[in-house]
Amino acid sequence: MINITSAISVLGIFVSTAAMIIVLSGFNGIEQLVKELYNSFDPDIEVVPVKGKTYDISTVDLDKLRSVEGVEYVYPVIEEITMVKHEEQYVFSTMKGVGPDFFKSNLISNNIIDGVAGPSSDGENLAIVGYGVQAKLQVPVKEEYNNRITIYGLLRSEKLSKNNQKAFKPSESYVKGVFSINPEFDNDYYIVPIAFAQALLEYENNRTKLEFVLLENADEWKVKEEILAILGPDFSAKTRYEQNELIFKTNETEKWMVFLILGFIMLISTFNIIASLTMLVLDKKKDIKTLISIGATDKMVRNIFVVEGLLINFIGALLGAIVGFAVCWVQFEFKIITMENSIVDHWPVIVKWTDVALIFGTIFIIGSLSSFLPVNFLIKRHFKSMFHRN
Repeated sequence: MINITSAISVLGIFVSTAAMIIVLSGFNGIEQLVKELYNSFDPDIEVVPVKGKTYDISTVDLDKLRSVEGVEYVYPVIEEITMVKHEEQYVFSTMKGVGPDFFKSNLISNNIIDGVAGPSSDGENLAIVGYGVQAKLQVPVKEEYNNRITIYGLLRSEKLSKNNQKAFKPSESYVKGVFSINPEFDNDYYIVPIAFAQALLEYENNRTKLEFVLLENADEWKVKEEILAILGPDFSAKTRYEQNELIFKTNETEKWMVFLILGFIMLISTFNIIASLTMLVLDKKKDIKTLISIGATDKMVRNIFVVEGLLINFIGALLGAIVGFAVCWVQFEFKIITMENSIVDHWPVIVKWTDVALIFGTIFIIGSLSSFLPVNFLIKRHFKSMFHRN
């Protein structure tokens, strides 16, 4: 009976450990996937005016900002919701007007699925559209198939009324490329040269954002502070994490909630260890009395059973870790678990050694408490008088 209870204890620790490693690695994979998706479009640091929608670019010292340590590219941005038309198809999309440094940063280059990406070489009326925008407009990339689109910008200088079309300024552009990052960007964004956006919206020196791309090992938080020190209190800045804080925090919260739930399951499974050690101590009463009679101290006797409990935890954790790592490796190599209608065709997994250390630390703490406390209580209750007599 004791062996069966011990085996059940090992099984409980084994399942909890394996589940923790597999589930946390799955969350790590999703987190990394989200980072990669947003890294393909969002800058490392985004600066916007504190008041109003736009700022005057002539008041910003771009050369001084470029000289900040860790900054690779700086480029002003005009971002505005516009209406886009191709033949009889209409769609409301966010126009992002950017300069040459945006294309030099390669934020978009690796996500082009049709056509090309880069600054216009023969005019300033070429656009790169998201895959979802292209699908809605049914617009081709090649000129011979009519890749012309008409963009309607809302002018701030005109009052918008029910029958007033003067508030909308049309301008023609030609689709040069198509990008695909994730549905959020694909269905909403298209990119044009900043000179085109400026002329369409009659912005003159006005811009809506200032974006920074940093060097690989730059400290984005330190760079952010230096940027704000240069720009002053009229601007606010966000790192890439802060730009998508809700998404990252949600994933992180879900990850640790699952960890706590699995940890609670592990805690419940340790009751089997307590039961096993209790039965073992009571079953070995005669042997314990023999050890005491030949001079064994309470510490020596207690350690025998505590080590027994720790071994149960260690064996279960070791077996669980082996199976957990094996499952993650199989998924990483062979992509067994697929994701239908998703950005990737399989569930990504990443094993982080910090997670593994945390899991084993949790097992050690729970195992130590579930072994020491019941054994210490039983030894004191049943054999205290014998130790005092010796």
